Amino acid sequence: MDAMSLPANQHCSIARTLTVLGQKWNLLLLREAFLGRTRFAEFQRIGIPNATLGQRLNDLVCAGLMERGTYRDEGERSREEYTLTEAGSDVLPILAALSAWGDRHRPQETGQGVLYAADEERPVHLEFRDEQGELIDPDAVSIIRGPAYYAALAAADGTPDGSRRANSIR
Repeated sequence: MDAMSLPANQHCSIARTLTVLGQKWNLLLLREAFLGRTRFAEFQRIGIPNATLGQRLNDLVCAGLMERGTYRDEGERSREEYTLTEAGSDVLPILAALSAWGDRHRPQETGQGVLYAADEERPVHLEFRDEQGELIDPDAVSIIRGPAYYAALAAADGTPDGSRRANSIR
């Protein structure tokens, strides 16, 4: 059985996101795109095998994170280039969170591999804020089940709100 077809995963935004971003190469290719890389040969610099690179770029295009276009250098044949879409650009906070975790828990002696800055000079960082814009301490943040989770339980149980199993899962 495919684990992603289970209700607990099928209705989870983290699980759905991992179907696109769960491959290490996909995240590294997106990092490179944010660094201004657009061409196949530029993406090769991360050490990905060519066949895998072609497949991962295609996967990112099919998932709507990148779009494929063409370019042609003078005297050369037309080639494909890859640019971020809006959905691809929305991955930036995910990359920043991964970078922050890595810098904290897997630091390098030489310092940070990538930095995040506004206007290429003012360092920025991620934080939790509530709907009113108030800063929230990460220790006060928890993950709670959302409406799609309970809808999946209800569908599995045949109950209107999934309440029969909801109490036993907490």
